[in-house]
Amino acid sequence: MLAQSFSQTGSIRENNQDHLLIDPELRLAIIADGQGAAGKVLAEQAATAMHQRLREIAPVTSGDENLYRLSEAYELARQTVTRPGDPCCNIAAAWISRGTVAVFATGTCRLLISTPDNNAWREQREFAMPASDGEAILLVSEGAAAALSSLQLQPALNGMLAQTDTENFTAFANQTTAVYDGDDCSAILLRLDQADLTAGTPHEIELFEHYNRSYSCKLWVPLSIVGCVGLAALASASKLKPILNRIKS
Repeated sequence: MLAQSFSQTGSIRENNQDHLLIDPELRLAIIADGQGAAGKVLAEQAATAMHQRLREIAPVTSGDENLYRLSEAYELARQTVTRPGDPCCNIAAAWISRGTVAVFATGTCRLLISTPDNNAWREQREFAMPASDGEAILLVSEGAAAALSSLQLQPALNGMLAQTDTENFTAFANQTTAVYDGDDCSAILLRLDQADLTAGTPHEIELFEHYNRSYSCKLWVPLSIVGCVGLAALASASKLKPILNRIKS
């Protein structure tokens, strides 16, 4: 998984209230956009709490549970770092595990996905899909999201669709902060590769699936052969039994 990121402090406050977290091993990316006077601290605490929760449950989470677990981790983090009614933060998060991509975004954060068979960005808020080699995921905070509609930004945004292009992300970062200079601007670009398709899968399951895909002799073939041999043996035994009885008599 290739990950690129940037975060630029906006002009409306001294501190950058966006917190970026990328864990290449867990294949998790989070942008937390803090709110209120303590937004910077809340964003960092929320992202850290989500990260810790997902690290704990990743070994026992199947791919079809990824989206639920991702949103659950956010809710638990929000409850941990704030009291009811207090401002916390908006997030954009992506988690790739056991062949499934789960994405989750709240509030003014946005999240865009592009797959190899559909060369265009599509916004998602809460979505899960099979991971694919070359898939791109773009996470943005409120400031960067405000700049996405600018025509000036479209060439760099579309340029990031190219699977082998890394320079367009730098152009995207520069133009985003030039177009919008209010709130903090942050973005993470993830590009999946072949290794991400089996990430998080227990080794024994991964080996079984590999050999089952790689060889023409599927698991049901030897089982069928064993079954046929067994039936043939039973049939032969039933035919021999009368002959043996006659010999004995």
